[in-house]
Amino acid sequence: MDIVACVKLVYDETQIPLSGDQLLIEEAPVKISDMDKNALEEAVRIKEEKGGTVTVVLVVTGPFDETILKEALAMGADRALIIEGDELVGHNPFRTAQAIAKAIKEKGIGYDLILCGEGSSDQYSCAMPAMLAEMLSLPVATFVGSMEVGEDNVIVERYLEGGFERLEIPLPAIISVTSEVNEPRIPTVIQIMRAGKKEKINVSASELNLSYPQVELVEIKALIKERKREKLEGDPSEVAKKIADILAEKGVI
Repeated sequence: MDIVACVKLVYDETQIPLSGDQLLIEEAPVKISDMDKNALEEAVRIKEEKGGTVTVVLVVTGPFDETILKEALAMGADRALIIEGDELVGHNPFRTAQAIAKAIKEKGIGYDLILCGEGSSDQYSCAMPAMLAEMLSLPVATFVGSMEVGEDNVIVERYLEGGFERLEIPLPAIISVTSEVNEPRIPTVIQIMRAGKKEKINVSASELNLSYPQVELVEIKALIKERKREKLEGDPSEVAKKIADILAEKGVI
């Protein structure tokens, strides 16, 4: 079974420094988007069970660190397809989907299944998998928390707000997974060293003749919430009663 796993390199949102209400995003380290790791892990598990290949597809829309890409290959992927170019920089899920669709056709990347994270951990639009499915004329299931892959179909459970939805989808198909689908492995040092020798296919965006609507991200601000900072003075028993009254008024107790 040949599987494509779409991954995105993002700034680590847990390590973004602040200056006032400004997020200093570009000063944060880079990582593989969290749920894309789940997609890659699932792809490798299916390959280990059924045989075949796993191709990691990365569209360079922002930060790029080849060391982090090597981590993706070390998890068990066989090769990487890297799509880059100045025109790809920025947040535009339609453009990203179009670049993936055209690049895998251009390079003859075969697939029985395409796996994505439900959304990237930076923008989390959750739009790209469905757009990619439309462009490749494939069935799609999103927000999948568990899946069973057969010879010519995949049975999935979609994790929804009000419960679960169980679907049977013919292959080839596109599936976006949630973090519940698995626990991503941590590659060993030896696996990371060997990953440097795996095949990397580079594609320039200028070769793909992309056409897409323009989207501009103007500003990202941190939420600033002022504390009330009310100081209570007096007899401890009276202060305790006042605190209890305030908490009751606020609905805390």
